[in-house]
Amino acid sequence: MKNTKIVFVDLDGTLKDSNKKISMRNKRIFEKLADIGIVVVFTTGRPLSYTISLSKQFSSSNYVISSNGAEIYNYSNGNVIYHNRLSRENINKLKELIKKYQLFFIANCLTQAYTNKTFDDPGKKIVHSVDEITDLNISQLIVESYDEEVMRLFKNDISGISGIKISNKSRSSGASASDQILFYDITNSDVSKGNAVKILCDYLNIDIKKTMAIGDSDNDIEMLQTVNVKVAMNNATEALKKEANFITLSNDEEGVAVILERLYNELTC
Repeated sequence: MKNTKIVFVDLDGTLKDSNKKISMRNKRIFEKLADIGIVVVFTTGRPLSYTISLSKQFSSSNYVISSNGAEIYNYSNGNVIYHNRLSRENINKLKELIKKYQLFFIANCLTQAYTNKTFDDPGKKIVHSVDEITDLNISQLIVESYDEEVMRLFKNDISGISGIKISNKSRSSGASASDQILFYDITNSDVSKGNAVKILCDYLNIDIKKTMAIGDSDNDIEMLQTVNVKVAMNNATEALKKEANFITLSNDEEGVAVILERLYNELTC
């Protein structure tokens, strides 16, 4: 770990606990790492504006990776380092499927996220029809439903759309409870957190051998495959744990702080 210069940290299920909170212990270690010049980058499937807000609040660096790697942004100067947009053709195809299956959706764009959900989505702009997103520069389109069969049919339909993929999905898909909303994150097929890690490291002129990443889900697999120090949470999927060379405590046990305190001690001893 002693060569680490940059750390990529997932949010949901990793930094955030089961109550969606981030502890002060995590905040303190971010501040200590910043003091010795270590760059910490929040790397998530969440929208850009949400990721920036958390990064500012918890003393991360000025760089964020959002929408599963489709966006890389420096919020200190407003510089868009990378933006991988869905094509208009594919947006139109996805719109028709959203209508067909009457799905909830969230469209992640650089400056704003748009949704037809009127509940529990602060910060997103409410739209009344999926047709309102036609001309947007969408990095990632998230579809949601409480109906597992509907999601299965939707997945089957989008398999015939060239150039896109499901970058992430709810873990409960395949074993849903009636009150559990299911989701798919849809991006261009060349989008991944791993690719975004490479792009940002090139941009910052940081050797990939001096990188660390921490995650919990299958959408973190390519990120861990890309970096040198690969950390999985104890609550991570088995597929991700197989990629890791360190397994820290769970997200409910401040596992991020535990491994980053170890990093800090190794760097300062």
